[in-house]
Amino acid sequence: MNRNVPTRAGAPTVRTLARLLLGVLALLPSVTSAEARLVATRITADGFADHHVGGPDADAGVGDWFLSNGTLCAAISDPGHESPLTPNGGALIDLGHCGANDDQWDVLQPMLNLSQSQVVPIREIEAGVETDRAWIRTRALFLGVEIATTYSVDRSDPKVLRVVTEAERVTSGDALFSIGQLLLHAGGQTPVFSLDLGDPDASVGFAHPASDRRSPASLLSALVASDLTVLVGAEGMPPISYGLERVRAVLRSPTADPEAAIDAPIGTFSVSGEHFTFMAALTRPPWIGEASGAPSLLQLAQLPWMDVQPGERVLLEQRIHVGDRADVASITDRVFEGTVPVTGRVDDPSTRIHVDRVSGAALTEVRPDEEGRFGLRLAPGTYRLRAVAPGNRSVEQTLVVEPNGGSDPVSLSMGPPTRIVLPQNFVGRIVFLSEVDGQPVFFGDHGLGHRIGERRVPGALHAPWLPLGGGPEDPESVTLPPGGYRVLASRGPEYELVEVALRAEAGETRRLSLPPLRRVAATPGWIAADLHVHSGASFDSGLPQTRQIAAFVASGAEVLVATEHDRVFDPRPAIARAGLQNELVSITGVEATSTFEGGDAPFSTGHLNAFPLEQIETAHRGGAPRMEGRRLRDVLADLRAKPNAPFVQLNHPRPHEGEAGDDAYFSHLSVAGDPFDPTLPLSTMPNSVLIEASPEHGGTDLDFHGLELMNGPDLLRYRRLRADWLSLLLQGERLVATANSDSHRLGELVGLPRTYVAQSNDSLSAFEPTAFLGALREGRAWGTTGPLVEARLGEARLGELHSGADGLLQIHVEAPAWVPIQEWRAYVNGELVHRAPIKAGETATLPLAFAADAFVTVEVEGRAEGLYRNVLPGFVPLAFTNPIYVDVDGNGRFDAPGLRSPLPSTIRRPDRHD
Repeated sequence: MNRNVPTRAGAPTVRTLARLLLGVLALLPSVTSAEARLVATRITADGFADHHVGGPDADAGVGDWFLSNGTLCAAISDPGHESPLTPNGGALIDLGHCGANDDQWDVLQPMLNLSQSQVVPIREIEAGVETDRAWIRTRALFLGVEIATTYSVDRSDPKVLRVVTEAERVTSGDALFSIGQLLLHAGGQTPVFSLDLGDPDASVGFAHPASDRRSPASLLSALVASDLTVLVGAEGMPPISYGLERVRAVLRSPTADPEAAIDAPIGTFSVSGEHFTFMAALTRPPWIGEASGAPSLLQLAQLPWMDVQPGERVLLEQRIHVGDRADVASITDRVFEGTVPVTGRVDDPSTRIHVDRVSGAALTEVRPDEEGRFGLRLAPGTYRLRAVAPGNRSVEQTLVVEPNGGSDPVSLSMGPPTRIVLPQNFVGRIVFLSEVDGQPVFFGDHGLGHRIGERRVPGALHAPWLPLGGGPEDPESVTLPPGGYRVLASRGPEYELVEVALRAEAGETRRLSLPPLRRVAATPGWIAADLHVHSGASFDSGLPQTRQIAAFVASGAEVLVATEHDRVFDPRPAIARAGLQNELVSITGVEATSTFEGGDAPFSTGHLNAFPLEQIETAHRGGAPRMEGRRLRDVLADLRAKPNAPFVQLNHPRPHEGEAGDDAYFSHLSVAGDPFDPTLPLSTMPNSVLIEASPEHGGTDLDFHGLELMNGPDLLRYRRLRADWLSLLLQGERLVATANSDSHRLGELVGLPRTYVAQSNDSLSAFEPTAFLGALREGRAWGTTGPLVEARLGEARLGELHSGADGLLQIHVEAPAWVPIQEWRAYVNGELVHRAPIKAGETATLPLAFAADAFVTVEVEGRAEGLYRNVLPGFVPLAFTNPIYVDVDGNGRFDAPGLRSPLPSTIRRPDRHD
């Protein structure tokens, strides 16, 4: 091996003392108290306080399994609990420093044959404590292969969790050509760095080949040789990093002497996407070529003939290192053996420093402390440093590491920043548009260059705007490239927009002054809600909870419904920490999420929000409902049986254009496997699966209350979902249409789209959740991306019943000057019956006559232009109402007309713009 290549760690764990000694990095062995307690036990209600892993991604609760050496705390889910990929648990779900509340770990799931359909179903789990080691072992029998995985911690290497997987054929079954683990880091929550310790020049670092976890061909084309995978913790979260190091991968064959089994190395590889990393090994050495590096096409062609034979055993050994910083070097410092301490300082602590080999391959990355000091370990040799800092500043420098460690400390100067001091106690969202090209400045770049193929994976704080909530979470200043800017400040569709000019030269500090934004469009009797909001408590978000709350206030919305993925989360403590409890109210909910294709839902069940729910702190995932492998009607029955049955909303039932739509229920109908067809009655396949009553509880797959008609800015999806919604309304399914952001990061607007819900007293101080939910259930709501609309038919308002064969439809539209309004449209039973121009502040009327019971809806739309397009890129000004129902025959109810020919054009041709 080249002497400049770092080798595997065999030395004790190390930690830096840079914060204590200015400019000097001393690497010393970690010391753990001899009294550090080794624990391996099942979590009980009485023991939960001492046996849980805290942090934004902590999932474990009573019934799960806890493992600790006093330094690291980990949790393995009980087999009876589901995981994000299977109805079974038995996977590593939590990992962090004990007492630090820093867990950002999602899940490490055993998986076979490169197939998500072959996630290992764990059935048994046991635990034990020895003199110097604590362990938890899971077992499964799958494809005729017994698979045992042992997780262990000890005192000698306190920041390492060892994972050993053994697979042995015990009965006949499908061929087993690959065994590995699927590591989830959904949404780029923890950026992934891949390193090949055997051949660092082949490492891809943060730039991974494009792949699709659902396509074996795509996975195979993106394979890379990697024996160290580093997950870097998210910005603004408790600092942590994880390093999964592959120690050994062999096929153990028996011999006549049981003590002399033959271990043959087997090929290993990994593949990473935005949401996952799959680390695997072939189950036997290739017949052609070496078992090192990523498998060649010739070796992959051998897969159909690979299998584990009786008496053979596949052995995979890994170490998971847990770092104290959110960088790669906190892991590589432990893995690089016999290398040289390198210290340095940079004049901007927000700098990220990348270390590449002379070939250009990425080797590691380090972040400085608050004083700009940094340190890391490197083997003797020549390297290239790449330092990146906010404001588009970057520096490259050659670094020579001498064998004797006598290198001078590194000094990096990023140059003076152009700094903008932000207004304090200001509430709103600020956009900086360059006067050169009119493009917005992006803030919050983590500087890692995380990519999948040609697509950049942004961090949770990366956004083309600055949301300020007027609380302590707001930044005092920001750095941006020198130049001139149009600065636009807005606070949602009820407030004015302010524009000011600003110029700042290189190295200059300028103060931005903005007046408080005035509310100029009143919405009396309505309260603005976003019923689908995520933060770092979701497994696919690294956005700190308080930052999302500040962004919500900056959007001008008022009711935040916390719907974290498969975690019941109460946002009130975070709202209090942000000091914004007078600016918004919250409701605790969940987004129940289905990924597994099997069981009673062979095509998965999609996603649904349920609120309000009570968070049960000691329960697995806070008491979230079970969703994987279950039919939708059974999940709905569980929710309906709760003491205070929640409002249930089916989320994004159609995919974005070009997406597979695995999480979009109407694109596959989990039982039928075919999409819902709005042109067909519910009595016809595949639609009829939605009304199949359960023989156990009588419920159906349509027993939800709301349909997320508008999710983010995608209007094509809105129109397709509108066709589904109108079809269901015509057939008597009175589903409430909602509009929500589904925001997971600062770069996705929160609070827009939004749903306005009727409230007799719409002040926050008078907010009453029961009244809010009652109005929502009754359909007294409308959704918008800007226009504000009031509609009534005679005296009947949204969700109410109008009696009579005729009536006067009256609408009133409001909007601030920066929201363009062009026209309004009226629909009867989904058919367009009227369209006319309208402006903000105007009222319009339309006489309507009805031959039979019907329902009336309204839309208001404008063009995405001018200031609106600048502050809401990708959005179009559009508002829609829920129906006003019409009782013509006087029986006191709305009788649905059913699907009649010809169908409304909104159903027949949903992609067409009216």
